[in-house]
Order: sequence, then structure tokens, then C-alpha cells
Amino acid sequence: QMEGATGGSGQREGPATEACNVLYEPLPLTEFPRWIVGVSQHIGGRRTQEDRFAVCPELGDETAAFFGVWDGTVDDFAADQVKRLVLPQILSSQHWASFQALQADATSPSEEQIRLLEVCMHESFVRADEELVQMCREAQNHYSSCTGVAVLVAGGVLTVAHLGDSRAALGVAQEDHGLVAEFLTRDHKPDQPLERSRIEESGGSVEYLHDVFNKPFIRGGDFTERKARGEKPMQLQYSRAFGGKDLKPYGLSNVPDVKSLVLGKQHKVLIIASDGIWDICSEETAMCVAVDAAHRGQEAGQALVEYTLNEYARLGIAADNVTAVVVFFK
Repeated sequence: QMEGATGGSGQREGPATEACNVLYEPLPLTEFPRWIVGVSQHIGGRRTQEDRFAVCPELGDETAAFFGVWDGTVDDFAADQVKRLVLPQILSSQHWASFQALQADATSPSEEQIRLLEVCMHESFVRADEELVQMCREAQNHYSSCTGVAVLVAGGVLTVAHLGDSRAALGVAQEDHGLVAEFLTRDHKPDQPLERSRIEESGGSVEYLHDVFNKPFIRGGDFTERKARGEKPMQLQYSRAFGGKDLKPYGLSNVPDVKSLVLGKQHKVLIIASDGIWDICSEETAMCVAVDAAHRGQEAGQALVEYTLNEYARLGIAADNVTAVVVFFK
């Protein structure tokens, strides 16, 4: 399913988005001029698939690309909308336009270009969430939410932004150690000191739920009152997210962490995945499985998904939705 960056939903039209084809369906390992990309997904043991992704392997030209994964909670409404919202926000951003203007004369990335890309990603996440919250308001969907991790590659710079607990990992070649994997993101959890402080100052609370392995959840300050009215107020396991309309007043943040790095020959593989993968695989394991599969001529993303599902089965755990985007840099 290839569409313009508007996703065919009419949310935003214009020259900036018309030239960009975006993929929302699984992709066998496919070669492009600058990278090889594969996307695999499985429903796991869940009744519904609430993971979503968007991949644009050639963003305007062969030197730029966009890759994103969103993991829905409560239902798939938030993830299904956001997969079509973030990239159009990037392409219509004045910061993106300014970056491209500088890129025309650049031989290597400047500090200003890197700053522009980081601001662009930050702004695009926040604005996409504002769009989504309005859509949730109109749909009377009070708690639908999703994580988000997105990578923008442009001008030889990799910029990653994320909310929640979906992650990006990078495989880096090192002379003495071979390929070393490192996470580019750090999960946003409600009991982290800065997260807890913001939640409690906003009138929310952090609760450890016994029936979910005593994990910390963000709870709205109106939780007890809404339960007394017979409503079903929801709680979230992550402290930053797209959506979650009725938790936003209580400290659920839409402000992403953003970081960037200048790509070099040592950067070999990028894996972006939902927590269905990362709850089972370390970054090293995921990288080894994907790279070994590619060396054998197999589908790297599919191998990672199948390895993860087999591990869930071996451990006797019901499998979560799993989604993996694997990018090999040439």
C-alpha cells in the first residue's frame, strides 16, 4: 500500500507531500540506492493488531528517508491516525525547508542543519499529537494512545525522536568487537524521577498495578471519580505518548526526546521496533538475528519477528503484537 504522505486521508495536501510515497504494509527486504529496507509484523497472541508503521525509503530523493513505528494502547485509533500525521508535519515544517535550503550548498552536515532537523522532529511530534487529540475529541475517544519512534535520515544525519517504549537500535562496526548494538532511545516510564515529578505536579499519580507484574502506570487525578460514575478510566504504562486525551492534563507528555548523529561507514544497521520485540530481545540479540538472517539471504525483519514469537512460546508468555523495521545502510 503506497500512498502520498497525506496517507490519502485528506488531512494535508500540498507539493511538499505529493512527491513522497509512504508504505504502510509489510515490505520484503528491498534494495534502494542508499539502503536496504524490510518491514515485518505479526499480531502475536493478541486479538487485534494495534501496532502501525510508516516507511518512506526515498523522501524526495534517494538521500533521505523516514521510518516510524507506533504501538497502540486501549485500541488502534491513535496509532492508525498518527502513522499518517508525523511525516506530513515534517515536510510542511519551516525547519525542514530551512534545512533543505542549506543542504543545497552543503558538503557535510553543519551544526545549524543538525539543529534544524532536531527542532523539526520535536515540533512534528508535538503538532501531530495536537492533531490527534482533536481527532480523539471529535470521536469521543478519551484514552486511545500510542507510543512512537521515528527516524529521519537526511543530509548524512540520522535524527530519532520518540515517545513511550518503542525503541530504535543502531548496529555500529568496531574494529575490536565486530558489530556492536546500541539503543538510540530510552523508554519513558511513569516512575522515572522526572516523569513522576511532572505527573504528580499535574495532579496525576503513579500506581503499581499488582495484576500487571507490579509495573508503574500513570493514573489521572479524576480516576476515582470517573469509576464512581460507572466509567472506565484507563491507565498507561508509559509517561509520554501520542493521544491519551484525558490523561494529558495529568502529566502525560507529548514532548519527545530527540537526538541525532552524523552517519559514517561504521553505522551498518538500524532496527526500529515496538516493545513486543524489545520485551524479549536485547539490542545485541535483535541485531545478531537480523544480520545473521541477511547473511543467509533470508528476510531480516521476518527472522527477528519469528525469533521473538518462538521465545514468547518457549517462555510460556502470551505474545504481544510485534513489528520490526530493519534498515541496512550501504
